[in-house]
Amino acid sequence: MAKQSEGYLGGFSGRLGPAVGYMWNGKWCLRSHQQFVHNPRTAAQVEHRELFKQQVQLAAKMRCAVIKTFTDLAREAGMTSYNLFVKVNQPAFSAAEGRLQVDYSLLRMSVGDVPPVEPTELQRTEDNILRVRYEKNRGDNFDYVYLYVYAPDVEVGYLSAPAYRMDKRLALQLPDLFAGHELQVYLLVQSQDGRWSDSQHVGALSQGETLDTETGEVRKESAKSKEKKAKSLQTAEKEAPAERRRRRRKA
Repeated sequence: MAKQSEGYLGGFSGRLGPAVGYMWNGKWCLRSHQQFVHNPRTAAQVEHRELFKQQVQLAAKMRCAVIKTFTDLAREAGMTSYNLFVKVNQPAFSAAEGRLQVDYSLLRMSVGDVPPVEPTELQRTEDNILRVRYEKNRGDNFDYVYLYVYAPDVEVGYLSAPAYRMDKRLALQLPDLFAGHELQVYLLVQSQDGRWSDSQHVGALSQGETLDTETGEVRKESAKSKEKKAKSLQTAEKEAPAERRRRRRKA
């Protein structure tokens, strides 16, 4: 692809001799006219195209996060957000009998140089509330922290509203359609100027489970223990806005 140097009449669209003019992203561009298309459609070529199609379809299913996190980088690279997501995540993709296989632990829902937070505990209650505790790590207190969840069984993703880095906790009431399905959970951090961290795969969690991120242990909690912890977290969440205002005054 080459950019057109516009003369008195501006750019052009269509074939002109061996060149074809067209507009892309508001810019006039040129490409050579292809006389012959060599497309033997070998088995390997067909399989590659099918896998790429499935990868783009996955990006579309995760679009609530992909469009938010990849659009600016994709524009700079001259790509779509879906295609950049596919390119970045090649290490997470493999194939088995022509079907796309995804290693969700390697999947990156955002890329960038913003310092991540450090998750310490992830809890999913029986009433389908997802709660995460984290250490704020280095970085600005007012960076935004998001939870992104994806349910492979129903092929649906969901992006939370943000908390601040300094809050050290985030809760998300999951939609009913996630009930009974295992979730892949990610943490993403965005700076005030719009840059992103490399996302973190916190783990896979079913209802009523708690993940200790330091040991990797997943445990089912007793009803009494879950009730006690839920009340503690709810109290902390109610106190968070007042604490945030106090810290802002100090800052």
